[in-house]
Amino acid sequence: MINIKKVANDIYSDGKYDAMLDSVKKALNSENPSLEAIEKLVIEDSYYVKEYKDLNRWGELTSVHIKELEIKPSDSKEAKKLKEKINKEIDYLILGEEYEIPSKKTIYITWTGFIALPTIYVIDNVVRMFTTLYITHENHIYFSFLIVLILSVWGYLMVSRNHKRQHTRYIKTQKKMRELVKTGLEKNYFSFDEVYKD
Repeated sequence: MINIKKVANDIYSDGKYDAMLDSVKKALNSENPSLEAIEKLVIEDSYYVKEYKDLNRWGELTSVHIKELEIKPSDSKEAKKLKEKINKEIDYLILGEEYEIPSKKTIYITWTGFIALPTIYVIDNVVRMFTTLYITHENHIYFSFLIVLILSVWGYLMVSRNHKRQHTRYIKTQKKMRELVKTGLEKNYFSFDEVYKD
């Protein structure tokens, strides 16, 4: 749900994208590329859109350039229905943007380790310092470590499955929105400037 004109304009004029602008200058072999040249490059090379989205994701900015459509009294019944469908999904697309990319399982594995290992360490230290359970009930302590590990792995599996489900839903919603916007533009229910942020 990217507006290529906005991507090119952001790279050209917004300081947050200076690193991308440097890359564009090298690619175009120009110290002062025009906005049109940047836009052409962004259209031709998908790397720049991907990089733009990644920078926005890390900066907690949205790459969803669709805006809420005004439903006018003069709109036909079909136009109103289409605009309502688009407006209904915009919040989901913005709030669920993290699900646009597939699950990075290594991140979830790392989170699991960061939760499991300190928990086991805390249990071990508390038991050693304040009880004699290592002498009287040694197996119970090791069993508690096992429970922490099992719960951590279970949590990892649940989070990974949820991300996979949400990713599938997000991609389907994106595809549906593209079709709705394309239909609306083709039927002149709204203009490009009405639906896309500039």
